[in-house]
Amino acid sequence: MVSIETIGTVLRSSEAWLARRGVDQPRVDAGQLLAAALGMERLQLYLQTDRPLNETELAKFRPLLAARGQRQPMAQILEKKGFWTLDFKVNQHVLTPRADTETLVEWALELQLPTRASVIDLCTGSACIVAALASERPEWQFAATEISPQAFQLAKSNLSELGYIDRVQLSQGDLFTHLEGPYDLVVANPPYIDPSEAETLDPEVSKYEPKIALFAEEQGLEVIRRIAAESPAKSSAGAWLLMEHGHRQGAAVRDLLERSGYQEVSTRKDLGHRERVTGGRRP
Repeated sequence: MVSIETIGTVLRSSEAWLARRGVDQPRVDAGQLLAAALGMERLQLYLQTDRPLNETELAKFRPLLAARGQRQPMAQILEKKGFWTLDFKVNQHVLTPRADTETLVEWALELQLPTRASVIDLCTGSACIVAALASERPEWQFAATEISPQAFQLAKSNLSELGYIDRVQLSQGDLFTHLEGPYDLVVANPPYIDPSEAETLDPEVSKYEPKIALFAEEQGLEVIRRIAAESPAKSSAGAWLLMEHGHRQGAAVRDLLERSGYQEVSTRKDLGHRERVTGGRRP
């Protein structure tokens, strides 16, 4: 007798296969991948577990499952990731947007800035931060920079698709290169992992995410140090600087901001209650 693969049997076997390969959420991931292959919502899978799958459907699913088994991030496989209230295209050239970065967005939206505040997002990557802010503050004026040519192109594509490209002055370059300001708010999620920690990272990060977006010298503080030093000259009086950083770097980043003349320096914690974003105000 020929066995018939159904949604239910494929989900169970795929979950077990992913679990053996060390995937953190094998049931969730198997469901999302099968739903993507079938062009349906994940909830629909569990309402029709007895439905047979034909060879065409299985052929669409198998490469997705294989990629996850190799620990490729789900966002890269599905080529999208939700952040704030928006969906962003994602690939191997940009850091996958993470929920912890919303801590920075929330803080930025709480600030009492001028009505037509000028805001710059450094190391923009997928453009998730600047797009999230643009979605909430239509009166603000934005700029964003990205050093990676490939990431720059994806940021441009995301901003175009979301309808914000005309509101963001997007530049390819290193930090403030070619931009004069002054800005009322500088935000950044720069590379901040010490290269010596590379082997401690999950394969999803170490094997697949761009090293230029992950690692920085000087114990991960090289780019953060530069931003803290360069921002005052590009900022208006009373402007704010907010930067994401590693959960053990809060004290060092606070010190860097204070040495650069920032006041009201403090650190906010992420969803896991770890120090994640440090900010300060220019006198």
